Amino acid sequence: MMEPISLILTALTAGTMAGLQETASIAVKNTYQGLIALISKRFNKDTKANATLEGYIEDPKTWEKPLEKSIKEFNLSTDKEVLAIAQKLLDLLKESENYTKYKVDIQGDVQGFIQGDNAKVTMNFNKPPTSRKK
Repeated sequence: MMEPISLILTALTAGTMAGLQETASIAVKNTYQGLIALISKRFNKDTKANATLEGYIEDPKTWEKPLEKSIKEFNLSTDKEVLAIAQKLLDLLKESENYTKYKVDIQGDVQGFIQGDNAKVTMNFNKPPTSRKK
């Protein structure tokens, strides 16, 4: 199971990406909007905390740490309702045909590629030894 703060952040990120697609279901869009509304409500009109939420929705990389701090300050990682809606959103996304857990962009030559959870792989590529001149 995912750590609570990661669950919330992952649900927000996945919901944002899915919400931008026309093919996202109404259930996904509504659950995503519900998660945002609930988190905002839990931030209790704190303008700084709500700004981190809005910032994260626009630019997750830049706003991840500030939002994580706000989530901790407002104890959302132990809020059963927030966690339940975040999990529900991820479950809905997994059920949809548009869900992809991994987004891969490979550019250039690749000798080996592994994708998946808990993958354990040893790769040995037979590269000829370079000669050392003394």
